[in-house]
Amino acid sequence: MKNNIKDKNLGRIVRRLVRTIRQASLATLDVETGGSPYASLILVACGQDAAPLFMLSNLARHSSNIDVDRRVSLLFARSTRDAVTQGRATVIGRAISCDDPLLKKRFLARHTSVQTFVEFTDFVLYRMEVESVHFVAGFGSVHTLDYSDILLSEEVSVELMAAEPGILYHMNENHPEKVDLYAQHLVGRPGMDWKMTGIDPEGIDLARNDAEARLDFDEVISCPDKAKKELIRLASVPK
Repeated sequence: MKNNIKDKNLGRIVRRLVRTIRQASLATLDVETGGSPYASLILVACGQDAAPLFMLSNLARHSSNIDVDRRVSLLFARSTRDAVTQGRATVIGRAISCDDPLLKKRFLARHTSVQTFVEFTDFVLYRMEVESVHFVAGFGSVHTLDYSDILLSEEVSVELMAAEPGILYHMNENHPEKVDLYAQHLVGRPGMDWKMTGIDPEGIDLARNDAEARLDFDEVISCPDKAKKELIRLASVPK
């Protein structure tokens, strides 16, 4: 059953889904077949506002399709046996090439294994200009959301975006034990040598080898000072 009633929590749920998935299915309009749908699997990240980011080679078929028609959609879904019954979101919009160095750093912090490849000049970073989202929360729970329901706006500050690389470096180099604590005791993920790979107004992203975790803040933060206070508070939470 389709439901167009807006629930403010739905945007937060979709943002968390987008923030915690590394791979998504990209649908473009195929040039070679006269505009037929063409789906491919790509690596994804997102900006602090949760707008999807992806980096593509100019040599790829989906890149040729985007050059002709920027209309695309991205399917975000869990890679589980019962994925069809889990929440999933199709983000609809346009792929816009982007040269923002901070967004590129966000993408590469999420996907360190591709850093060597993207040094080649044929790779382009795209930021998705979101228009709407089709969100399936479960059986009988289907929602159509506007971009304004999904993307953060005034909560994202230029200061926090600019400070993010420094915060990540500081925490990973000077406080690795606290990063491990976030993953082990606050998220419930075992193992050592966790790294903080991102911080945004709603939480932090963590990674270890092929594992990833997300720690949500209790409230939205909007500047580096509040981020520092929240990180200190989380490190002092009783185990």
